Amino acid sequence: MQKLCEAFHNHVLHCSIQQQYRSIVVLNGEIPDSSFFKQSIPIIAVDGGANKLLSIGVHPDLVIGDLDSINPNLRANLNTVYLPDQDYCDFSKAMAHLKTVKLLPSIVTGITGGAIDHILQNINIFLSTDSIFYTPSPPMVGYTLQKGTTHFFSLSKNTKISLLGIPKAQISTKGLKWELHLRACLQTQE
Repeated sequence: MQKLCEAFHNHVLHCSIQQQYRSIVVLNGEIPDSSFFKQSIPIIAVDGGANKLLSIGVHPDLVIGDLDSINPNLRANLNTVYLPDQDYCDFSKAMAHLKTVKLLPSIVTGITGGAIDHILQNINIFLSTDSIFYTPSPPMVGYTLQKGTTHFFSLSKNTKISLLGIPKAQISTKGLKWELHLRACLQTQE
């Protein structure tokens, strides 16, 4: 399992260099160990994500949100952007802010863990970005592929992949055990 985690960790690091991701966004879910954050791009904590980072000895470059989940004793020593608007969740507000300051696309971590409504909301917000997400356990990397685009992925043999069309998509693949040619994914019956 450790070897698999290292392979995913290295894959995400390679992606950050190859795709020129501009930041790492850390939510309040499960995050990788401190070695993951030794990249030369800003580390942005979304509210309670700062607690997670500080617990593994990583100091975020910026904390964004309504700041209701961050440990008040730690907050004084951090650069923060206070966004109190309760009509949007902290992750949504953070991504909007990062777009204005040109720190997107991002590598998002901490997207899973906690209540199912938070996980689903995080995934929904993630789908509107050109970012990737990484979860350490089980090790997963998630991408959003926009309509009309072509993407090439070089993966090890026997790598498990899942293709989700949300709400629906037509997908063609090459090089997989089972090829797909303009196959509908997650299309609902009418």
